[in-house]
Amino acid sequence: MMEKIQDLLAATLKGLKMIRFKINEYDTDSLEKLTKIYKFKTDTVTMRIAVAISLFNGMQFKETDEYFGSNGKEFTPTSNVFGNYVDDEDNQVVYYAVMSQHYNRSLKNSDFVKLYKLHLSDGLRVWTEHLKTSETISGGHVKYLADLFSKGLALKPSVINTASTASKINVPEYKSLLTLDLGEYDDGSKVTIRLNDLLDFDNRNIAIAGMAGSGKTQLIKDVLYQISQETNHELKFIFFDYKGEGDSKSLDTFLDKTNCKFVDIIQNGGMDFNPLSIIKTDPRHRVFSIRSFVETIATFTPNIGVSQKGILINILNELFDDFEGKTPSVSDLFEYLDKFYTESNKKQDSLYAGITAISSNIFNCNTTDSSLLDESIYLNLPPELSDTLRQLIVFLVLDYLVTYFSSTNDCLPVDNIFPLRHVIVIDEAHIYLKNKNASLALEKMLRLLRSKGIVIIMLSQGAEDYKTKNFDFVSQVKIPICLNIQNKDYKIIEHYLGTPKSNIQLQEAIDNLSTGKGIINLNEPKTFKLAQWWKTEQVLGS
Repeated sequence: MMEKIQDLLAATLKGLKMIRFKINEYDTDSLEKLTKIYKFKTDTVTMRIAVAISLFNGMQFKETDEYFGSNGKEFTPTSNVFGNYVDDEDNQVVYYAVMSQHYNRSLKNSDFVKLYKLHLSDGLRVWTEHLKTSETISGGHVKYLADLFSKGLALKPSVINTASTASKINVPEYKSLLTLDLGEYDDGSKVTIRLNDLLDFDNRNIAIAGMAGSGKTQLIKDVLYQISQETNHELKFIFFDYKGEGDSKSLDTFLDKTNCKFVDIIQNGGMDFNPLSIIKTDPRHRVFSIRSFVETIATFTPNIGVSQKGILINILNELFDDFEGKTPSVSDLFEYLDKFYTESNKKQDSLYAGITAISSNIFNCNTTDSSLLDESIYLNLPPELSDTLRQLIVFLVLDYLVTYFSSTNDCLPVDNIFPLRHVIVIDEAHIYLKNKNASLALEKMLRLLRSKGIVIIMLSQGAEDYKTKNFDFVSQVKIPICLNIQNKDYKIIEHYLGTPKSNIQLQEAIDNLSTGKGIINLNEPKTFKLAQWWKTEQVLGS
């Protein structure tokens, strides 16, 4: 019997990849402290106990829960993370089997790694919290583990969880075919794309590369106008104008024809949005959404270190505890932070400055966040705001949109037409693509929202911007459009647009690029004259 079990486990292990992963700095710190307190020989022993604590408590994560951060310790297949069973075989397969049983589904390797790290983080947190009330000198820390083992602590949950039957959010969908006219080929024929026809595109993400003056802003405005008209304003959009070059008067016709609300962060007294609404009020999942919020703040606020992140996490936990299931505002957050700095006699630093900035009439939290979804929004981010603050504002809103739409049902196509729910336009995307943490967030957004009916349009200055050291964003874009760009290197443009049938034809198209022209590779690379909003506006006014 034992031999059969060994053979079964070995066969399962063959189908699994030996994993390599990194944990974040918070968990690395907790892991080191616990290992030192208990004088374990290796920190992997601590890890096994922490995961067991989380599973034993019946903790179960949702598919949309994410593990944030990879700036801590790295573990490799030789780290002996899972320990060994008979004949020195790795216990990874046992953990995989237990995790699959816990979630009542077969797990991909990527799912297994994510869930392992989430349970590790949860177990470390629970364990550390208990030790705060234990006296280590008198052996309270040992008693805590002894009590757990006496209750049957093992690598299995005390409560058997089944697949979640919780209903997901239903949101309005545009279910008809959406056809867009991007311009005209040289022979006068239209450049037409059937955006949500699965026979043409298996995702609806669009990338536009074009330097200043190439016509990309006029193109995207014309595309948004067409979307509004074709869908009778059913399909809403949010346009992040990073340069803040627009003003409501110059955009009157565009705003009127798209039923779009113009929001100037400075002139309008803040945006109707509460950034803290991304944090879950459920204590079981709150810790991870708090860490997500803190990571976003740290990504775009210079010089925030581990200790400052820890301070912000603790203050947020205290704040949400005091609000008892309600969502506080950023002004409430600032009050708690200011009180902490005053009582601790702590000098104001980058964290204090960052929270001060977002609490200074940037957001109007006395409203529901549904307005972000119920109407089209042109978000004007004027240059009077610092670069880091503008970037932070964009990503706080994006975090909310990703969290919200991730909790919705997947869209179900009918007759190859994929339903659409929202359009997100990110101007000056190269700014975020060059930021490691921001690019990871964009990658996550592209992956998570492709099944949710979200059209993501990124505008950048060059084709090379979309291929970063950590990720090739072209892999998540099915409609790349190349306008006039500074770097016309053939290999870069070929990678961006896709391999052409004819190298000569692509090179000719590149040579013909100029202001108001672009290249698209639907069946073959062709140059075309861009649809331009200013021309459409002239027709509408005549």
